[in-house]
Amino acid sequence: MEFTSAQAPDYQYFTTHFGSICKEEDLNDILSEELPSGQGLIDHLAKANLGMYDQKAASLLSSAATWAYSDADTMARMLRTRGIPNNETVAMHMKNDALFLEISAHVVQSNDGKLVLLCFGGTQPTNAIQLMLDASMKPDSFFSAGLVHGGFFRAFLGLWPLTRILLRSATRKYSVCDMQEIDKRAHTCQTVFHNESINAENSNVCPATKGRHPMERLYITGHSLGGALAVLAAAAICRERSLADVREKLCGVYTFGQPMVGDEVFAGVFEPMFGSRLFRHVYRRDVVPHLPPKTSGKLTHFGREYTAPHTTWELQSTQSHQAPFGLAAILSGAASWVKDQIYPGARLQFAYSLNDHSPINYVRTSMASSAGAEFLP
Repeated sequence: MEFTSAQAPDYQYFTTHFGSICKEEDLNDILSEELPSGQGLIDHLAKANLGMYDQKAASLLSSAATWAYSDADTMARMLRTRGIPNNETVAMHMKNDALFLEISAHVVQSNDGKLVLLCFGGTQPTNAIQLMLDASMKPDSFFSAGLVHGGFFRAFLGLWPLTRILLRSATRKYSVCDMQEIDKRAHTCQTVFHNESINAENSNVCPATKGRHPMERLYITGHSLGGALAVLAAAAICRERSLADVREKLCGVYTFGQPMVGDEVFAGVFEPMFGSRLFRHVYRRDVVPHLPPKTSGKLTHFGREYTAPHTTWELQSTQSHQAPFGLAAILSGAASWVKDQIYPGARLQFAYSLNDHSPINYVRTSMASSAGAEFLP
């Protein structure tokens, strides 16, 4: 496994400590438009009601799900611009070609520790291994709680050990970047050639928690495949007794263009546990929420579904149906994409669309203001 970490820059620290290189007033002027908006969004999300849909959360998490396709530094920088200043981000990446496995995830922690985002990366359209992972639909048992998509389940299991360590550490005020470093050192060969220096440097290996709060709210998100992994992560948090402290902080699972994950038994087990906190977003005729098809086994969605018939998300009373045949649905989606590129004004409509699956559609819709927003804080 590969993992990296990054922290969004603290410009106030820059202006205070780099006066010998640049004048403080020059730094303030140069960086003025880069300074984040402050603590408002973090405080809002850290106090949000469990299970209540939040427009600000949807806007932030749609962006996080989109940038989960990138590296730790990019994620940290982009979420800083969205109102999470000085955040700490750990990116995890695992690859095993023989298992058709290549997956990534980010854990983002606000500087004060109150807010944590778990963001799973989706399928890269040019990544053959990930496309084969999506196609590995033979079901597996999810710890005797129904059947789930086998490829999704393997991908989830690959990243889960370190993920759960980072989440548990956040509930105890620890920095996720510090904990990632501890995990890395624990998995490094300790030879006689450097044991002495390592012992000298790490006489106090436990990171400080001064000034940091325990995690108050956890949000999980992902686009496409990342949305499926977000559902599996929430299910694992709900079933593992050792994660009771994490489960209490789980405020919402926001997925975008998420495929179906499990069968009716799986949905029946976890709907009472976190179905009221699962908010699935489906943009127009996006084909992916209708997959895998019925030919691969009967699967179903659960939780609350939001669609965008106009310009903002609206709660629906029904779930996206399962497509009868996968190839037919994908060909329909591809034909719709070609039509949108070559004949964008044509009235011809296909049942499904690949173009509607793009994360940019989900970001822009989530950022649109809902009715009455002009009167809300």
